[in-house]
Amino acid sequence: MSPTEIETQRDILHEILSSLDGVKKVYYQPPSKEQIVYPCIIYELTNFVTKHSNNGRYLSFPQYTVQLIDRNPESIIQKELLDLKQGCHVTFDRFFALDNLNHWNYTLVFTRALW
Repeated sequence: MSPTEIETQRDILHEILSSLDGVKKVYYQPPSKEQIVYPCIIYELTNFVTKHSNNGRYLSFPQYTVQLIDRNPESIIQKELLDLKQGCHVTFDRFFALDNLNHWNYTLVFTRALW
């Protein structure tokens, strides 16, 4: 069975996020009982950005919520996320600290069209 187009896109995105310097683990959707390793990135599909023309959809790009969690409040990974170029449009949403962990939330639209 071949992977669907969205699975293929997500696999590519997972590789891009995993390649960031300093990231120890990348999780798709929040892990349930797994022990989380920090610094990490947790991401999940939240929406599709769709372009229409001639009364129909002609492009759809998956949109993800991406959360960087690190004990270091000056994590260099936060800048690397904002500087992603490889078919990713990233915007910063908010920051908060909880239980001695720093959380940076982003919205990422994967604009590398495969379909």
